[in-house]
Amino acid sequence: MSDVVDSAEPAARTGHRLQLPRDTDPQDVLAMVRNVRPGAEFSEDGSLETGEDTRLVPDPSPRGAGRWTIETPRVREDPVPEGMGDSHGYGRAFPEGMPFDVERRALDLVWSLARRLYGAVVTDDGVRLEPHPFHLRDLIVVSPHALAPESLAELIAPLEPEAELDQVADGTPRTGYSATIPLGDGDEIVVRVSRSSRHSALDAVAWLDDAVDYELVHVPRDDEEDAIEVPDAETAERWSLGYRRIGLIAGLLTETVGGYVVDLEGFLVDPADLA
Repeated sequence: MSDVVDSAEPAARTGHRLQLPRDTDPQDVLAMVRNVRPGAEFSEDGSLETGEDTRLVPDPSPRGAGRWTIETPRVREDPVPEGMGDSHGYGRAFPEGMPFDVERRALDLVWSLARRLYGAVVTDDGVRLEPHPFHLRDLIVVSPHALAPESLAELIAPLEPEAELDQVADGTPRTGYSATIPLGDGDEIVVRVSRSSRHSALDAVAWLDDAVDYELVHVPRDDEEDAIEVPDAETAERWSLGYRRIGLIAGLLTETVGGYVVDLEGFLVDPADLA
């Protein structure tokens, strides 16, 4: 159960530190946060207001470049049950009770920023979390143009000659189908083509209501892998390979049908970074 706060008492607050490379531009942090929290903005004191009574406060000290603290209401629930997966390391970091509600969302935000910007999070109790950069390998190409199944197969064949369409019936429309690409060692990439869901990072795009999602999904041989916080060397190599292969397909798609690339958490990805 989550903590119950007496409305007559001020809500407890806490802070978790985000450590990014020293040369990370604050404007890049703002741009990334706005992908998922469009109302985020800098205040006069240089803090980044992130909504829900939370804010990212930069470290003003001489050695504070790249360091931020997410200030948030403190809301906790029961610890992670024994034996459950702990992909983010939260169970390890919060053995007395997991962040919940607004604090969990704030912690997820800085964890994701650390993942995308090659950083780390240090919790309020001093536990360090270092997301693996390829922990999330899936990408989505959001495009105004839908390829017919046979056209998609022809497009990716030179790049992925073993790709196969998955039981596509005659007359299948340009959405609602998929293809599978074996990677070896039991891993696969699945390409799913469907009508687009809403992506907050693209809310200003005029054609979004008619867009198509090309979901590029890495399916590991063991579906419990995604619950791993720190992969061993062999798993990390397969994750890296899966992401590189997905990135090449995403780049080919954006070059061919146009559009944007977002990751599984809704952050924009520059196709130039996927080559």
